[in-house]
Amino acid sequence: MIIKNEKQKAAIANALIDKYSRKILNSTMENSKSVMDIMREQEIPMTSAYRRIKSLQDNKLIKIEKSLVTDDGKRYYLYRSTIKSVVINYIDGNLYVDITLNVLEKPEDKLMQSFTNIKQVRKS
Repeated sequence: MIIKNEKQKAAIANALIDKYSRKILNSTMENSKSVMDIMREQEIPMTSAYRRIKSLQDNKLIKIEKSLVTDDGKRYYLYRSTIKSVVINYIDGNLYVDITLNVLEKPEDKLMQSFTNIKQVRKS
């Protein structure tokens, strides 16, 4: 997907330049995680983690995938990166940003893919 909005291009470029934002995006590409899990896994200070996640969320680079409640009634969120890869080109004073979205497969899609694979194996 080609990004045409200049504000969105800048947000993506800034997120990739920032060490903590990159770590957060990378950490949440495959699995959704809580802020505490991200902080521990990536060794990011608490205030930096919350600030970066807020910025990434505001710029639609990360989203809340799930909301959970602890036994003592406190709510927390699991975050997931909305982007899988980014290609940035700077040509003749213009910034070109092409992203691949981090699309989750629906369970029924995975099931259908499994049946298709089984069917192909039986034909062989």
